[in-house]
Amino acid sequence: MATESPHKDYSLSPSASGVVSWLETVLLTGMVIGLGLWLSPEDPLLVNGFPWPLLAPLLLGVRYGFVRGLVSAGMLVVMLFILRRWGLPAYAEIPASYVIGVLVSGMLVGEFRDLWERRLQRLQMANEYRQYRLDEFTRAHHILRISHDRLEQRVAGSDQSLRSSLLTLRERMRELGSSSNPLAALADPILGLLGQYGSLRVAGLYALNQDGSLQAAPLATVGEMGALDVDDLLVRLCIEKGDLVSVREELLERGEQRRHSSLQACVPLIDTDDRLLAVLAIRQMPFFAFNERILSLLALLAGHVADMLQSDPGALRLDDADSQSFSQQLQRSLIDVEQHDLPASLFVLEMTVANEELMRLLSDTQRGLDLQLRLHNARDHDCLVILMPLTSAEGGRGFMSRLDYLLAERFGQGQTLTGLGVRVLHYELLAAGQRDGLRYFLFNECALNDRQVAV
Repeated sequence: MATESPHKDYSLSPSASGVVSWLETVLLTGMVIGLGLWLSPEDPLLVNGFPWPLLAPLLLGVRYGFVRGLVSAGMLVVMLFILRRWGLPAYAEIPASYVIGVLVSGMLVGEFRDLWERRLQRLQMANEYRQYRLDEFTRAHHILRISHDRLEQRVAGSDQSLRSSLLTLRERMRELGSSSNPLAALADPILGLLGQYGSLRVAGLYALNQDGSLQAAPLATVGEMGALDVDDLLVRLCIEKGDLVSVREELLERGEQRRHSSLQACVPLIDTDDRLLAVLAIRQMPFFAFNERILSLLALLAGHVADMLQSDPGALRLDDADSQSFSQQLQRSLIDVEQHDLPASLFVLEMTVANEELMRLLSDTQRGLDLQLRLHNARDHDCLVILMPLTSAEGGRGFMSRLDYLLAERFGQGQTLTGLGVRVLHYELLAAGQRDGLRYFLFNECALNDRQVAV
Protein backbone atom coordinates (compact mmCIF):
# COMPACT_ATOMS: atom_id res chain seq x y z
CA MET A 1 0.00 0.00 0.00
CA ALA A 2 1.40 3.39 -0.96
CA THR A 3 2.34 5.71 1.84
CA GLU A 4 0.85 8.75 0.07
CA SER A 5 -2.72 7.47 0.08
CA PRO A 6 -5.32 10.17 -0.64
CA HIS A 7 -7.41 9.22 2.41
CA LYS A 8 -4.58 10.56 4.59
CA ASP A 9 -4.35 13.91 2.79
CA TYR A 10 -5.87 16.10 5.49
CA SER A 11 -4.78 19.40 6.98
CA LEU A 12 -6.32 22.62 8.26
CA SER A 13 -3.03 24.50 8.02
CA PRO A 14 0.72 23.93 8.50
CA SER A 15 1.79 22.43 11.79
CA ALA A 16 1.57 24.81 14.73
CA SER A 17 4.75 23.40 16.26
CA GLY A 18 8.28 24.32 15.39
CA VAL A 19 10.48 27.36 14.82
CA VAL A 20 8.82 28.38 11.55
CA SER A 21 5.47 29.18 13.16
CA TRP A 22 7.11 31.31 15.85
CA LEU A 23 9.25 33.08 13.27
CA GLU A 24 6.21 33.80 11.14
CA THR A 25 4.33 35.10 14.20
CA VAL A 26 7.09 37.55 15.08
CA LEU A 27 7.74 38.65 11.48
CA LEU A 28 4.11 39.17 10.52
CA THR A 29 3.33 41.13 13.67
CA GLY A 30 6.53 43.13 13.28
CA MET A 31 5.69 43.84 9.64
CA VAL A 32 2.25 45.15 10.63
CA ILE A 33 3.80 47.42 13.26
CA GLY A 34 6.45 48.60 10.79
CA LEU A 35 3.85 49.43 8.14
CA GLY A 36 1.93 51.40 10.75
CA LEU A 37 5.00 53.42 11.70
CA TRP A 38 5.69 54.12 8.03
CA LEU A 39 2.18 54.95 6.85
CA SER A 40 0.83 56.65 9.97
CA PRO A 41 3.65 57.78 12.28
CA GLU A 42 1.28 59.78 14.47
CA ASP A 43 -0.99 56.73 15.08
CA PRO A 44 0.86 53.51 14.04
CA LEU A 45 -1.70 51.14 15.62
CA LEU A 46 -4.69 53.07 14.27
CA VAL A 47 -6.46 53.18 17.62
CA ASN A 48 -8.53 56.16 16.48
CA GLY A 49 -9.87 54.47 13.34
CA PHE A 50 -10.38 50.96 12.10
CA PRO A 51 -7.62 48.86 13.77
CA TRP A 52 -6.04 47.28 10.68
CA PRO A 53 -3.10 45.85 12.72
CA LEU A 54 -5.69 43.57 14.32
CA LEU A 55 -5.46 41.46 11.15
CA ALA A 56 -2.10 40.07 12.33
CA PRO A 57 -3.39 38.22 15.43
CA LEU A 58 -6.53 37.21 13.52
CA LEU A 59 -4.53 35.66 10.68
CA LEU A 60 -2.06 33.98 13.02
CA GLY A 61 -4.89 32.67 15.21
CA VAL A 62 -6.61 31.16 12.16
CA ARG A 63 -3.35 29.72 10.86
CA TYR A 64 -1.64 28.47 14.02
CA GLY A 65 -4.16 28.56 16.85
CA PHE A 66 -4.65 30.10 20.27
CA VAL A 67 -1.06 30.55 21.46
CA ARG A 68 0.28 32.30 18.33
CA GLY A 69 -2.79 34.53 18.10
CA LEU A 70 -2.40 35.54 21.74
CA VAL A 71 1.34 36.22 21.33
CA SER A 72 0.70 38.42 18.29
CA ALA A 73 -2.04 40.34 20.10
CA GLY A 74 0.26 40.72 23.11
CA MET A 75 2.99 42.18 20.89
CA LEU A 76 0.55 44.83 19.62
CA VAL A 77 -0.47 45.71 23.18
CA VAL A 78 3.17 45.92 24.30
CA MET A 79 3.90 48.17 21.29
CA LEU A 80 0.99 50.38 22.38
CA PHE A 81 2.63 50.96 25.78
CA ILE A 82 6.04 51.53 24.16
CA LEU A 83 4.58 54.19 21.88
CA ARG A 84 2.95 55.81 24.90
CA ARG A 85 6.36 55.95 26.65
CA TRP A 86 7.77 57.58 23.52
CA GLY A 87 5.28 60.39 24.01
CA LEU A 88 2.95 60.02 21.03
CA PRO A 89 -0.01 62.35 21.67
CA ALA A 90 -2.54 59.80 20.32
CA TYR A 91 -1.54 57.39 23.08
CA ALA A 92 -1.49 59.80 26.00
CA GLU A 93 -4.46 57.88 27.37
CA ILE A 94 -4.49 54.12 27.01
CA PRO A 95 -7.64 53.04 25.09
CA ALA A 96 -8.80 50.14 27.25
CA SER A 97 -11.33 48.91 24.68
CA TYR A 98 -8.56 48.63 22.09
CA VAL A 99 -6.36 46.56 24.41
CA ILE A 100 -9.16 44.22 25.44
CA GLY A 101 -10.50 43.93 21.89
CA VAL A 102 -7.12 42.99 20.42
CA LEU A 103 -6.43 40.34 23.07
CA VAL A 104 -9.93 38.84 22.94
CA SER A 105 -9.97 38.74 19.12
CA GLY A 106 -6.64 36.93 18.91
CA MET A 107 -7.62 34.41 21.61
CA LEU A 108 -11.13 33.80 20.31
CA VAL A 109 -10.12 33.08 16.73
CA GLY A 110 -7.23 30.86 17.87
CA GLU A 111 -9.44 28.88 20.24
CA PHE A 112 -11.97 28.14 17.51
CA ARG A 113 -9.16 27.10 15.18
CA ASP A 114 -7.82 24.68 17.82
CA LEU A 115 -11.32 23.32 18.42
CA TRP A 116 -11.87 22.52 14.75
CA GLU A 117 -8.43 21.00 14.44
CA ARG A 118 -9.20 18.61 17.32
CA ARG A 119 -12.48 17.67 15.67
CA LEU A 120 -10.71 17.14 12.36
CA GLN A 121 -8.12 14.88 14.01
CA ARG A 122 -10.86 12.73 15.53
CA LEU A 123 -12.59 12.43 12.16
CA GLN A 124 -9.27 11.66 10.53
CA MET A 125 -8.55 8.84 13.01
CA ALA A 126 -12.01 7.39 12.40
CA ASN A 127 -11.41 7.60 8.65
CA GLU A 128 -8.02 5.92 8.97
CA TYR A 129 -9.61 3.08 10.92
CA ARG A 130 -12.24 2.59 8.20
CA GLN A 131 -9.53 2.68 5.53
CA TYR A 132 -7.50 0.17 7.53
CA ARG A 133 -10.47 -2.20 7.63
CA LEU A 134 -11.09 -1.68 3.92
CA ASP A 135 -7.45 -2.44 3.08
CA GLU A 136 -7.59 -5.54 5.27
CA PHE A 137 -10.78 -6.73 3.60
CA THR A 138 -9.41 -5.99 0.11
CA ARG A 139 -6.29 -8.04 0.74
CA ALA A 140 -8.29 -10.93 2.15
CA HIS A 141 -10.67 -10.82 -0.81
CA HIS A 142 -7.90 -10.83 -3.42
CA ILE A 143 -5.97 -13.56 -1.65
CA LEU A 144 -9.07 -15.76 -1.55
CA ARG A 145 -9.86 -15.11 -5.22
CA ILE A 146 -6.29 -15.67 -6.38
CA SER A 147 -6.01 -18.76 -4.18
CA HIS A 148 -8.99 -20.31 -5.96
CA ASP A 149 -7.55 -19.37 -9.34
CA ARG A 150 -4.27 -20.99 -8.42
CA LEU A 151 -6.05 -24.09 -7.19
CA GLU A 152 -7.60 -24.53 -10.62
CA GLN A 153 -4.13 -24.47 -12.14
CA ARG A 154 -2.45 -26.79 -9.68
CA VAL A 155 -1.75 -30.40 -10.41
CA ALA A 156 -4.70 -32.68 -9.61
CA GLY A 157 -4.43 -34.27 -6.18
CA SER A 158 -2.45 -31.43 -4.62
CA ASP A 159 -4.17 -30.00 -1.52
CA GLN A 160 -1.74 -27.21 -0.66
CA SER A 161 -3.69 -24.01 -1.35
CA LEU A 162 -2.61 -20.45 -0.75
CA ARG A 163 -4.86 -20.25 2.31
CA SER A 164 -3.35 -23.38 3.83
CA SER A 165 0.15 -22.03 3.14
CA LEU A 166 -0.66 -18.82 5.01
CA LEU A 167 -2.24 -20.77 7.86
CA THR A 168 0.90 -22.90 8.09
CA LEU A 169 3.00 -19.74 8.28
CA ARG A 170 0.73 -18.39 11.02
CA GLU A 171 1.11 -21.65 12.96
CA ARG A 172 4.88 -21.34 12.79
CA MET A 173 4.61 -17.80 14.14
CA ARG A 174 2.60 -19.11 17.08
CA GLU A 175 5.42 -21.48 17.94
CA LEU A 176 7.95 -18.66 18.24
CA GLY A 177 8.81 -17.24 21.64
CA SER A 178 7.74 -13.74 22.57
CA SER A 179 11.35 -12.52 22.46
CA SER A 180 12.03 -13.88 18.97
CA ASN A 181 12.32 -11.74 15.86
CA PRO A 182 9.58 -13.25 13.64
CA LEU A 183 10.92 -11.74 10.44
CA ALA A 184 14.39 -13.22 10.90
CA ALA A 185 13.07 -16.54 12.23
CA LEU A 186 10.59 -17.03 9.39
CA ALA A 187 12.62 -15.50 6.56
CA ASP A 188 13.11 -18.83 4.77
CA PRO A 189 9.44 -19.95 4.81
CA ILE A 190 8.31 -16.42 3.87
CA LEU A 191 10.64 -16.32 0.91
CA GLY A 192 9.65 -19.89 0.04
CA LEU A 193 5.98 -18.86 -0.03
CA LEU A 194 6.64 -15.79 -2.17
CA GLY A 195 9.00 -17.74 -4.41
CA GLN A 196 6.43 -20.50 -4.94
CA TYR A 197 3.67 -18.18 -6.12
CA GLY A 198 5.98 -15.80 -7.99
CA SER A 199 8.06 -18.54 -9.67
CA LEU A 200 11.20 -16.76 -8.45
CA ARG A 201 14.58 -18.05 -9.61
CA VAL A 202 16.96 -15.58 -7.96
CA ALA A 203 15.73 -13.34 -5.16
CA GLY A 204 16.53 -12.23 -1.62
CA LEU A 205 14.64 -10.95 1.42
CA TYR A 206 16.29 -7.95 3.08
CA ALA A 207 15.33 -6.32 6.39
CA LEU A 208 15.45 -2.60 7.10
CA ASN A 209 17.69 -0.81 9.59
CA GLN A 210 16.33 1.57 12.20
CA ASP A 211 17.12 4.56 9.95
CA GLY A 212 15.04 3.12 7.09
CA SER A 213 18.00 1.96 4.97
CA LEU A 214 18.28 -1.57 3.62
CA GLN A 215 20.59 -4.10 5.25
CA ALA A 216 23.23 -5.40 2.88
CA ALA A 217 23.05 -8.98 4.17
CA PRO A 218 19.93 -10.93 3.16
CA LEU A 219 17.76 -12.78 5.65
CA ALA A 220 17.08 -15.49 3.07
CA THR A 221 17.82 -16.08 -0.60
CA VAL A 222 16.65 -18.15 -3.55
CA GLY A 223 19.32 -19.05 -6.07
CA GLU A 224 22.70 -17.30 -6.36
CA MET A 225 21.64 -13.82 -5.29
CA GLY A 226 25.13 -12.37 -4.90
CA ALA A 227 25.84 -8.96 -3.41
CA LEU A 228 23.04 -6.38 -3.55
CA ASP A 229 23.66 -2.69 -4.10
CA VAL A 230 21.53 -1.01 -1.40
CA ASP A 231 21.57 2.19 -3.51
CA ASP A 232 20.08 0.41 -6.50
CA LEU A 233 17.42 2.53 -8.26
CA LEU A 234 14.60 0.01 -7.74
CA VAL A 235 15.52 -0.47 -4.08
CA ARG A 236 15.47 3.27 -3.41
CA LEU A 237 12.16 3.76 -5.23
CA CYS A 238 10.60 0.83 -3.38
CA ILE A 239 11.58 2.24 0.03
CA GLU A 240 10.61 5.82 -0.85
CA LYS A 241 7.20 4.96 -2.36
CA GLY A 242 6.36 2.00 -0.14
CA ASP A 243 5.03 0.21 -3.21
CA LEU A 244 6.05 -2.46 -5.70
CA VAL A 245 8.38 -1.21 -8.44
CA SER A 246 9.70 -3.08 -11.47
CA VAL A 247 11.44 -2.51 -14.77
CA ARG A 248 9.32 -2.35 -17.90
CA GLU A 249 8.68 -5.52 -19.86
CA GLU A 250 10.03 -3.88 -23.03
CA LEU A 251 13.42 -3.46 -21.38
CA LEU A 252 13.45 -7.13 -20.41
CA GLU A 253 12.63 -8.18 -23.94
CA ARG A 254 15.55 -6.13 -25.31
CA GLY A 255 17.85 -7.10 -22.44
CA GLU A 256 18.46 -3.45 -21.51
CA GLN A 257 17.20 -3.50 -17.92
CA ARG A 258 20.71 -3.69 -16.42
CA ARG A 259 21.42 -0.15 -17.60
CA HIS A 260 18.89 0.98 -14.96
CA SER A 261 19.06 -1.70 -12.26
CA SER A 262 20.47 -5.13 -11.54
CA LEU A 263 17.01 -6.19 -10.34
CA GLN A 264 13.78 -6.94 -12.13
CA ALA A 265 11.42 -5.94 -9.31
CA CYS A 266 11.29 -4.96 -5.64
CA VAL A 267 8.32 -5.88 -3.45
CA PRO A 268 7.88 -4.19 -0.04
CA LEU A 269 6.64 -6.08 3.02
CA ILE A 270 4.45 -3.22 4.28
CA ASP A 271 1.45 -3.63 6.57
CA THR A 272 -1.86 -1.77 6.53
CA ASP A 273 -0.41 0.85 8.91
CA ASP A 274 2.31 1.67 6.32
CA ARG A 275 5.12 0.18 8.39
CA LEU A 276 7.81 -1.11 6.03
CA LEU A 277 9.46 -4.23 7.45
CA ALA A 278 11.54 -5.67 4.61
CA VAL A 279 12.04 -5.68 0.85
CA LEU A 280 11.92 -8.64 -1.51
CA ALA A 281 14.57 -7.98 -4.19
CA ILE A 282 13.95 -10.07 -7.33
CA ARG A 283 16.94 -10.47 -9.59
CA GLN A 284 15.53 -13.12 -11.90
CA MET A 285 12.10 -14.61 -12.59
CA PRO A 286 10.70 -16.32 -15.71
CA PHE A 287 9.50 -13.96 -18.40
CA PHE A 288 6.07 -15.65 -18.53
CA ALA A 289 5.66 -14.88 -14.82
CA PHE A 290 6.76 -11.26 -15.19
CA ASN A 291 3.32 -9.77 -15.62
CA GLU A 292 0.95 -7.53 -13.71
CA ARG A 293 -1.09 -10.42 -12.33
CA ILE A 294 1.85 -12.23 -10.73
CA LEU A 295 3.43 -9.01 -9.46
CA SER A 296 0.11 -7.94 -7.91
CA LEU A 297 -0.14 -11.35 -6.25
CA LEU A 298 3.36 -10.92 -4.80
CA ALA A 299 2.45 -7.45 -3.48
CA LEU A 300 -0.72 -8.79 -1.85
CA LEU A 301 1.08 -11.75 -0.31
CA ALA A 302 3.88 -9.52 0.97
CA GLY A 303 1.34 -7.16 2.55
CA HIS A 304 -0.53 -10.05 4.16
CA VAL A 305 2.72 -11.48 5.54
CA ALA A 306 3.65 -8.04 6.92
CA ASP A 307 0.28 -7.81 8.70
CA MET A 308 0.89 -11.26 10.11
CA LEU A 309 4.38 -10.31 11.34
CA GLN A 310 2.94 -7.25 13.09
CA SER A 311 0.17 -9.24 14.76
CA ASP A 312 -0.17 -9.11 18.52
CA PRO A 313 1.70 -12.11 20.05
CA GLY A 314 -1.09 -12.69 22.56
CA ALA A 315 -3.67 -12.94 19.78
CA LEU A 316 -1.52 -15.34 17.78
CA ARG A 317 -1.46 -17.78 20.69
CA LEU A 318 -5.21 -18.28 20.40
CA ASP A 319 -6.30 -21.53 18.83
CA ASP A 320 -8.96 -20.18 16.47
CA ALA A 321 -8.17 -17.88 13.52
CA ASP A 322 -11.41 -15.94 14.08
CA SER A 323 -10.45 -15.37 17.71
CA GLN A 324 -7.05 -14.14 16.61
CA SER A 325 -8.55 -11.63 14.18
CA PHE A 326 -11.14 -10.46 16.73
CA SER A 327 -8.50 -9.99 19.44
CA GLN A 328 -6.28 -7.98 17.11
CA GLN A 329 -9.16 -5.65 16.28
CA LEU A 330 -9.98 -5.37 19.99
CA GLN A 331 -6.38 -4.40 20.69
CA ARG A 332 -6.57 -1.75 17.98
CA SER A 333 -9.78 -0.33 19.44
CA LEU A 334 -8.10 -0.14 22.85
CA ILE A 335 -5.19 1.80 21.37
CA ASP A 336 -7.57 4.16 19.56
CA VAL A 337 -9.47 4.78 22.79
CA GLU A 338 -6.35 5.32 24.90
CA GLN A 339 -4.36 7.44 22.44
CA HIS A 340 -7.04 9.22 20.40
CA ASP A 341 -10.15 9.10 22.61
CA LEU A 342 -12.19 7.35 19.90
CA PRO A 343 -15.20 5.56 21.42
CA ALA A 344 -15.83 1.82 21.22
CA SER A 345 -18.34 -0.56 22.77
CA LEU A 346 -18.31 -4.28 23.50
CA PHE A 347 -21.45 -6.39 23.86
CA VAL A 348 -21.64 -10.02 24.96
CA LEU A 349 -24.98 -11.74 24.30
CA GLU A 350 -25.07 -14.92 26.40
CA MET A 351 -27.68 -17.53 25.38
CA THR A 352 -28.85 -19.02 28.67
CA VAL A 353 -31.41 -21.04 26.64
CA ALA A 354 -30.31 -22.70 23.41
CA ASN A 355 -32.01 -21.05 20.42
CA GLU A 356 -30.24 -21.41 17.09
CA GLU A 357 -32.82 -19.34 15.21
CA LEU A 358 -32.28 -16.43 17.58
CA MET A 359 -28.50 -16.81 17.32
CA ARG A 360 -28.73 -16.59 13.50
CA LEU A 361 -30.90 -13.49 13.81
CA LEU A 362 -28.37 -11.83 16.13
CA SER A 363 -25.51 -12.76 13.81
CA ASP A 364 -27.34 -11.20 10.84
CA THR A 365 -27.52 -7.82 12.62
CA GLN A 366 -23.81 -7.17 12.10
CA ARG A 367 -23.13 -3.62 10.91
CA GLY A 368 -20.39 -2.55 8.50
CA LEU A 369 -17.49 -1.98 10.91
CA ASP A 370 -18.66 -4.29 13.70
CA LEU A 371 -16.96 -7.61 14.43
CA GLN A 372 -18.67 -10.69 15.84
CA LEU A 373 -17.20 -13.76 17.51
CA ARG A 374 -19.18 -16.79 18.57
CA LEU A 375 -17.81 -18.58 21.65
CA HIS A 376 -18.79 -21.08 24.32
CA ASN A 377 -18.18 -19.82 27.86
CA ALA A 378 -17.43 -21.61 31.14
CA ARG A 379 -21.14 -21.62 32.07
CA ASP A 380 -21.75 -23.91 29.07
CA HIS A 381 -23.64 -21.20 27.19
CA ASP A 382 -23.22 -19.98 23.63
CA CYS A 383 -22.08 -16.34 23.49
CA LEU A 384 -21.98 -13.80 20.70
CA VAL A 385 -19.26 -11.21 21.35
CA ILE A 386 -19.82 -7.99 19.38
CA LEU A 387 -17.11 -5.33 19.06
CA MET A 388 -18.39 -1.94 17.89
CA PRO A 389 -15.49 0.36 16.95
CA LEU A 390 -16.23 4.11 16.85
CA THR A 391 -19.50 3.53 18.75
CA SER A 392 -20.28 5.39 21.97
CA ALA A 393 -22.64 4.25 24.73
CA GLU A 394 -25.46 6.14 23.03
CA GLY A 395 -24.76 4.28 19.78
CA GLY A 396 -24.83 1.00 21.72
CA ARG A 397 -28.28 1.85 23.09
CA GLY A 398 -29.43 2.53 19.54
CA PHE A 399 -28.15 -0.91 18.52
CA MET A 400 -30.11 -2.56 21.32
CA SER A 401 -33.26 -0.67 20.30
CA ARG A 402 -32.85 -1.99 16.77
CA LEU A 403 -32.49 -5.51 18.17
CA ASP A 404 -35.75 -5.14 20.11
CA TYR A 405 -37.50 -4.04 16.92
CA LEU A 406 -36.17 -7.07 15.01
CA LEU A 407 -37.23 -9.41 17.82
CA ALA A 408 -40.75 -7.98 17.72
CA GLU A 409 -40.88 -8.59 13.97
CA ARG A 410 -39.60 -12.17 14.18
CA PHE A 411 -41.01 -13.48 17.48
CA GLY A 412 -43.99 -11.21 18.11
CA GLN A 413 -44.72 -8.00 20.00
CA GLY A 414 -43.49 -7.74 23.55
CA GLN A 415 -40.60 -10.20 23.09
CA THR A 416 -37.27 -9.05 24.53
CA LEU A 417 -33.80 -10.51 24.71
CA THR A 418 -34.23 -11.22 28.41
CA GLY A 419 -37.55 -12.95 27.79
CA LEU A 420 -35.91 -15.16 25.16
CA GLY A 421 -33.15 -16.20 27.56
CA VAL A 422 -30.41 -13.84 26.39
CA ARG A 423 -28.23 -12.17 29.00
CA VAL A 424 -26.90 -8.84 27.70
CA LEU A 425 -23.49 -7.70 29.01
CA HIS A 426 -22.16 -4.33 27.90
CA TYR A 427 -18.74 -2.75 28.36
CA GLU A 428 -17.87 0.73 27.11
CA LEU A 429 -14.19 1.30 26.33
CA LEU A 430 -13.06 4.53 27.98
CA ALA A 431 -9.75 6.39 27.89
CA ALA A 432 -8.46 5.25 31.31
CA GLY A 433 -8.10 1.92 33.11
CA GLN A 434 -9.06 -0.22 30.16
CA ARG A 435 -6.93 -3.35 30.33
CA ASP A 436 -7.72 -4.60 33.83
CA GLY A 437 -11.38 -3.62 33.64
CA LEU A 438 -11.81 -5.29 30.26
CA ARG A 439 -10.11 -8.48 31.45
CA TYR A 440 -12.42 -8.61 34.49
CA PHE A 441 -15.44 -8.08 32.24
CA LEU A 442 -14.48 -10.82 29.77
CA PHE A 443 -13.01 -13.41 32.10
CA ASN A 444 -15.21 -12.94 35.21
CA GLU A 445 -18.52 -11.48 34.14
CA CYS A 446 -18.71 -13.23 30.76
CA ALA A 447 -16.92 -16.46 31.89
CA LEU A 448 -14.56 -16.51 28.90
CA ASN A 449 -10.86 -17.37 29.09
CA ASP A 450 -7.53 -16.23 27.66
CA ARG A 451 -7.57 -19.06 25.10
CA GLN A 452 -10.62 -17.47 23.48
CA VAL A 453 -9.88 -13.74 23.64
CA ALA A 454 -6.55 -11.98 24.18
CA VAL A 455 -6.49 -8.57 25.86
